[in-house]
Amino acid sequence: MNSVGTDSKPAMPAGSTGTAKPTLPTANAASRADDIVIGPGVRTSGKIQTSGSLFVDGTLVEAEIECYRLSVSQGGQIHGKVQAERIEIAGLLNGDAVATDEIVLRSSAVVIGKIAAPYIVVHRGAHLSGGVESTERRAEDRKPSTTTSMPLIKPRNKRPFSFLMGIALVGVLLGGGTYAWLSDTAQASQDQEAQVAASM
Repeated sequence: MNSVGTDSKPAMPAGSTGTAKPTLPTANAASRADDIVIGPGVRTSGKIQTSGSLFVDGTLVEAEIECYRLSVSQGGQIHGKVQAERIEIAGLLNGDAVATDEIVLRSSAVVIGKIAAPYIVVHRGAHLSGGVESTERRAEDRKPSTTTSMPLIKPRNKRPFSFLMGIALVGVLLGGGTYAWLSDTAQASQDQEAQVAASM
């Protein structure tokens, strides 16, 4: 059931009779519930409660919102309290927001107040002034612990590395010595050839 307005009774969908008691949103309700849109240029206040989604492109002041999903567009504003399963903000939220699943703050979001959810995503550029609380995740969201244990990784033996470094060092020293010996030998043979050529 949806209710919109200030200090009024819950609104009834067309064709329904009797009194209605607003219910808290459930995961299955999203597909059969009516969505509410607060369009651009619309300014309203009061309590909004729906088992569907609420899309805010206008302004809500002194608001108390309970819905399944809430989306505040870049031009949208909410001044008040929000409770939903998933909240996505690209506009202004001045108040507190509690989500049972996730809160996403887009790069254009401005939030002044406290937000709380198991998963909180803040895009670069979003402005957040207030508090952030990471609440406990639902049991079905947690990964079950496995009973198989991972094999322990044994520490590497550093001796082979040291041994190889020692061999490389000896090779460099011997290689340098060999180069020096070969260049001395080459220089000596060039000197001998020069003496033989000079004596002819």
